Amino acid sequence: MKIRIKKLPILGILLSLIVLAACSAPTPTATASPTLDLNPIRTEAAATVFAQVSRTLAAQPTQTPIPSPTVTLAASAASATATLPVLTTPLVTGTQPTLAPTPELENRAAWVAQSIADNTIFLPGQAFTLTWTLKNVGASTWTAGYLLRYFSGEPFGAAQEALLGREVPPGDTIEISLAMKAPVKPGDYRTDWVLSTEKRSNFKEPVFLKITVANPPTVTPTATTAPTATP
Repeated sequence: MKIRIKKLPILGILLSLIVLAACSAPTPTATASPTLDLNPIRTEAAATVFAQVSRTLAAQPTQTPIPSPTVTLAASAASATATLPVLTTPLVTGTQPTLAPTPELENRAAWVAQSIADNTIFLPGQAFTLTWTLKNVGASTWTAGYLLRYFSGEPFGAAQEALLGREVPPGDTIEISLAMKAPVKPGDYRTDWVLSTEKRSNFKEPVFLKITVANPPTVTPTATTAPTATP
């Protein structure tokens, strides 16, 4: 126990000396590690790559260079100083051509009157004269060669065509008469007629007549009484 007590002060002194030595010792200066120079390595690697690329390009076929197209820049609107001329269309003076009227507009007729009224009753075989009054409402003049022609129905024994015999200008009227005869058989009848040109080109407006044929009524005689003698 005595020996251990003596060693303790010695150990404390040694520790104190060590601490003092550590605090008083100069701090060693850190020596910079040597820097590795990479330039020679980079130069050698670049030379190797360049040599490989050169050998590859030498092995490929040579291409003919294509000339680049020349681009012509359009002059800007600001630099354009020329003034375009103003074009003016001259006015065309003159009379417009008149369209020729069609035959349908040139030749037109309108019914005005007739001497025999429709639904007139005639005896079988009775003769009569029918007169139509027609007006020229077209654009052309009817010549003397124009005709009134039978078109359909019962002709009533009349001629199939009747010449006008004179000119009929637009707006004028004409009377055309036909000699007819009622049918023998009783019944209702109709006849249709139409105007036409010299070339037998019919108008679109026909005229007609409707009649009735009937037998005459039977007359029954009345019996008379003989006079009585007066004594």
